Amino acid sequence: AGRKPRRGGLLKSPLSRAFGRRYHAAVNPTATPVNPAHRRFEALDSLRGVCAILVVMFHMPVAAHWRDWGLIQHSYLFVDYFFVLSGFVIAHAYSQRLKTPTDAGRLMVRRLGRVWPLHVMVLAAYIGLELIRLWAHFDSVTPFTRDRSVEAIFSNLLLVQAYNIHPSLTWNGPSWTLSVEVGCYVVFALLLLAIPKAWRWIGAVLAVVGAVIVLTQKGYMNTTYDFAFPRAVYGFFLGSLLQGFWTRIPRLKGHAATVLEIAAVIGVCVFIGYATGAKTILVTLLFVAAVWVFAGEDGALSRLLDAKPLVTLGRWSFAIYMVHMFVLVVTIIIARKLDWMPARRIDFGSVWLNDLFGIGLFGVIVVLAVLAHKFVEQPAQRMIDRWTKPKTA
Repeated sequence: AGRKPRRGGLLKSPLSRAFGRRYHAAVNPTATPVNPAHRRFEALDSLRGVCAILVVMFHMPVAAHWRDWGLIQHSYLFVDYFFVLSGFVIAHAYSQRLKTPTDAGRLMVRRLGRVWPLHVMVLAAYIGLELIRLWAHFDSVTPFTRDRSVEAIFSNLLLVQAYNIHPSLTWNGPSWTLSVEVGCYVVFALLLLAIPKAWRWIGAVLAVVGAVIVLTQKGYMNTTYDFAFPRAVYGFFLGSLLQGFWTRIPRLKGHAATVLEIAAVIGVCVFIGYATGAKTILVTLLFVAAVWVFAGEDGALSRLLDAKPLVTLGRWSFAIYMVHMFVLVVTIIIARKLDWMPARRIDFGSVWLNDLFGIGLFGVIVVLAVLAHKFVEQPAQRMIDRWTKPKTA
């Protein structure tokens, strides 16, 4: 008593440090966040980490228990959560501050700076593997052919490999998502520059057009190298449209919000577990609903997703997604040499042993991803952020 309060008041109290923006909003509901565009949606980021794990499980060539689960067999659909989330977050961060061609250039440099360095590192690892194959002849596969052709190196470097240029996925297969997502960034920036007041509605029209094109494609929502741009546009611009409305749509609180979050998770998982063919196009709408539900972070599941381990997993998710296929390719080469693959999957004769091997393999992927995140992804982000920081008086 009698001491002069520290400058900053409640914002410097331990309670505020514990609860952050939520506490500040509770005591001062009319206050405006200092940098609302810089808000990080921790629950959504954690969900991205969970989705990355499910994509890894989908690709893992191990005869484990989970291989026959419908949820895992269709987990390629979780990639579409990335597109919806990307549209939502990019619109949140840039829709109010992208006004000039310079701003658009800064956006593109920053986004490329966050994905391209790690993409190039993994591509270099694949090329190194082919060079070892060329020199050591450790198997009967002809180096630098088919999905590992020399010309595909250049399309991958330019991030155009998902525009029906090649007859299959090339080099690091999962990087097709980067190819089409960068295309979405370009369209997003052009719309904001050309029609800043109506860009969301034009984006919504593009999303509908994208969905219609997906319905005409042979693979429906499993379109990747064979012109996946409409699939990405569909999710990205629905996410952008959602961002313009999510704060205006009344949200449930407390237990009701928890029930809604649980329903969203169950709904997505059940749908993905059973959906096939043209019906899979509805998964993007479910992801839009899930992003709306979890963006407010009002329920118990959101608080669980805000836990540090899950938030950290979310921050590693891009690296996990990018490196996992290289680890699996090397594992398959070793497994064939050691006769661990009697068929198309690694099988030790016991499903439980297969489970343990799969878990260990996932551990190797995470370790490599953490190293890539720390020594490639983060330094590249810091460097790009310094280069693109706006000059101030």
